[in-house]
Amino acid sequence: MKKEIIIKSLSLVNFKGIRELSVSFDERVTDIFGRNGSGKTTLFDAFTWLLFGKDSQDRKKFDLKTLDADGRIIPQLPHEVSAIITVNGEEVKICRRFTEKWVKRAGQTERVFTGNEEERFYNDVPCSQREYEAKIADICNEAVFKFITNPAYFSSQSAESQKEMLLKMAGSISDNEIATGNADFEALLAQITGKTMNEFKKEIAAKKSRLNAEISDIPGRIDEKKRDLVEPEDWAALESDIKTKTAERDAIEGQMANAAEAQRAADNERMKIQSQISELRRKRSKRVADIEDEATADYRNKKRERDNVQFQIDSLMQRIRSTESAVVARKDEIERYKNDRARLVKEWKSLQTNSQAVKAEQVQINESDFCCPMCHRQFDLEDIETKEAEIIESFEKQREATLASIARSIADNEHRGSAIKTQIQRATAALEASEASIKADNETIEQLKASDIYRAELTMPDATPLIAADSELAKIDSEIAELEAKTEQPATPANNTELKAKRDTLSAEIDSLKSRLKKRDYNQKTQARIDELEKQLSTQSDEIAELERLEFTMLEFSKARSAAIESRINGLFALVKFRWIATAINGAEKETCEATLNGKPYGTCSNAERIIIGLDIINAICKSQGVYAPIFVDNAESVNDIIPMQSQVISLIVSRDEQLVIEKSPSQKRLFNNH
Repeated sequence: MKKEIIIKSLSLVNFKGIRELSVSFDERVTDIFGRNGSGKTTLFDAFTWLLFGKDSQDRKKFDLKTLDADGRIIPQLPHEVSAIITVNGEEVKICRRFTEKWVKRAGQTERVFTGNEEERFYNDVPCSQREYEAKIADICNEAVFKFITNPAYFSSQSAESQKEMLLKMAGSISDNEIATGNADFEALLAQITGKTMNEFKKEIAAKKSRLNAEISDIPGRIDEKKRDLVEPEDWAALESDIKTKTAERDAIEGQMANAAEAQRAADNERMKIQSQISELRRKRSKRVADIEDEATADYRNKKRERDNVQFQIDSLMQRIRSTESAVVARKDEIERYKNDRARLVKEWKSLQTNSQAVKAEQVQINESDFCCPMCHRQFDLEDIETKEAEIIESFEKQREATLASIARSIADNEHRGSAIKTQIQRATAALEASEASIKADNETIEQLKASDIYRAELTMPDATPLIAADSELAKIDSEIAELEAKTEQPATPANNTELKAKRDTLSAEIDSLKSRLKKRDYNQKTQARIDELEKQLSTQSDEIAELERLEFTMLEFSKARSAAIESRINGLFALVKFRWIATAINGAEKETCEATLNGKPYGTCSNAERIIIGLDIINAICKSQGVYAPIFVDNAESVNDIIPMQSQVISLIVSRDEQLVIEKSPSQKRLFNNH
């Protein structure tokens, strides 16, 4: 179903330097004239921002706010773009508004900037961003809109993006259609099952890169390994020499082992004697301790009894000191209780006095009590008697309440006094008990100090004569002296110097022969590595050749596809042809996608030719998509004749006009029907 979008009017307020502007458009062609910088392209920016929140260059972030003469943003201005468009003849009003938020905070005198906010309206109804985007998308898809409103947009895209749009327009050609009848192509498709052609290309390129990297240094490594090979020797003769010299060394080490065994036996005998001496000395120490214990047994028993008495005395003195501290605390406690009791007695006397005074009080009646407080008229006699009775009754109630309160205070005072008396009695009893305990403990201490055990003089007995006269100790000392005499005889170590020298010489000769023999193993390993590298080089070279064959087949397949697609796509356009294969000066070919006009590539065309190419492409896309939208032709002054368009055309033309000049339905000389 065909959809046609037409701008009827566009209004700007404070948008990119335009303070206020309203433009109405012709349904078919509108020319807009003005000097550079007068705001022609701003109209296109305003329209794309109104629809999609971006300028005509597809930028979300751009300077839409109005600046002053010094290039500074003018604050607190509303920025707004609105338009009336028709969609298949149905009129739609849309508006986008961008404002600054300024807030006056508590305690501040001036408002401060807190951010921006954006409002959107569709047919004067406020919309959320999601609602607005959905309504605009229903009018026209944003991606399609960019292709059909700007002649320069399609050719500014990458070759892949252009191809994608063209393939959507032309319809796809399957790989099987291209491969049919070509055995190489059919084999290629069978090999890339499960992948796209581009994915397979990347896979082949990655494999080639890896293989080239791996084999690039293999020849150098092979040459290096060949240079590492050493000159061969008589390996069998070397092995025989090693065997002979090893046998000679083993015989010498046997002789050295026998001498060492004799030395170890002598050392073990000396260690055995030392162990016997140590055991005798331990036995002697125990015998001396037994003699000393027997000689001092009575002394130690008496000292233990005296130490026990001293412990009792120390314990009693510690208890006396603790009890004396308790006595001081009790005396302080009794003194505090007596002071509290004296204070209560004083309070009791005061309460008794207050009670007598309250009982003695008489009611006081004033003449003013019998006058009206408002007019001061004296009450009647009957009212006076009533008032007097009320005053007396109130006085009696107040006095009874006061006396009851004093009575409660007196009772409480007496109760607290009785409690304090009890506490004084208890504290006094505890004090007397503590003083009696101190007296008893002092008496016990005096009795302990007067005992015979405490007063006895103790002297440690001397056990030296007993030790000197002991026959068992004399026997032990004799045995120790005899054993020590044996250990004083010097041991004669075995002399293996000559044997060690001969052994070391043979070991050095054997090591030298083994080092030379290792060259044989090194040569064998090196040659094996050379063979391995040469095999790897051959195998990977064959793999690279196969990968290059696949790349060539893919290139031919791509060229065949490009030719088929190019033929189908070029039939969609009135003027433009597309080039899918680019050939370099050296003859190399690569895939591309570039529009041409009369065989001239887009990149070498003039501005006018590029506009014509863009308009022809828009015609084809609109026809393919079934959507027609306003086309903004920038620098339209470069084109003498604009090709016939089914869409609304808005030409932006550079002139000498200071202010924008809008010309609707311009002269038909700018249109032509036969190009």
